[in-house]
Amino acid sequence: MTNYSNYDDEYYLLYSDENSIMVDLDEDILSNNKDGGTFAIPGELIQDGYVYPLILDKPYKNDAIADFHDLPYTFSYRIIKDVAQRHTLPGVQWMPAYIHYKGKRYNDHVIMHLFNEINCLDEDNSIFKRVSEFTTIIDKIVLSKEKLDNIPLEDRLIFIMEEKTSLIFMHQIIVDEIMQHNPVGIRFIKSKDWGVSEAFG
Repeated sequence: MTNYSNYDDEYYLLYSDENSIMVDLDEDILSNNKDGGTFAIPGELIQDGYVYPLILDKPYKNDAIADFHDLPYTFSYRIIKDVAQRHTLPGVQWMPAYIHYKGKRYNDHVIMHLFNEINCLDEDNSIFKRVSEFTTIIDKIVLSKEKLDNIPLEDRLIFIMEEKTSLIFMHQIIVDEIMQHNPVGIRFIKSKDWGVSEAFG
């Protein structure tokens, strides 16, 4: 039987769902503009600061723009506003953006640039294999209580798993703040329920 810690109930992994598709930076527009900037609270600067142009990766099935797209990880500002304004998140930058599609411009989006890496895997209880110095295959995640206890909560509300940097973790506090807006296109999987198949479900 797996020995889970309380953290496996508190943390969720971030994924898009079937209502979301990938976005790309519009390199044509990007090359004709000045260098970009990053802002702590994007809503206050979206008119005066640099705004990153995005395009949908492929035609969208119902011509609606979701609240979450990847990659890059892009949120509508309405669902991330509370998070951006309430919390000072180490290793997280919010970059104002817009999505243009079929002649329409959808403003008030932000790109999340995340570089808060935390070593958090319970190696005794997780199921994983290190293929190389830079590659780890994980089949079952168990978060280390010992490692996370040593990090203040405000420093680990959103982070990347250092052992596998494609996995983004959000604390229940952040998930609740996002989900109260009934977002379209975003999906959270509780850490203790995560598995390779769930990631593609």
